[in-house]
Amino acid sequence: MPRCLIERTLTDPAGTLDRAKREAVKFGSIFRGDTERGDYILRTPLGSVEGTYTVSGSMVSFAVEKKPMVVPCALIEKILDEFLK
Repeated sequence: MPRCLIERTLTDPAGTLDRAKREAVKFGSIFRGDTERGDYILRTPLGSVEGTYTVSGSMVSFAVEKKPMVVPCALIEKILDEFLK
């Protein structure tokens, strides 16, 4: 069961996910997959956040599988939103 589940509606899932992959690399993070599913490792000062994502139409669901106890889901949402801008 995921520790956090974050869902976002995207107008251009393919373009947004490609941009997220490029942004993640800039911060030493990993974001890989395609327009159906993938996984990610986000680096934070407090430790790594790991999970998977799935795409259904314009809805993208991010399941956080591993995170430091001190990193709240709200912070993970903020980081993901920055990558998805």
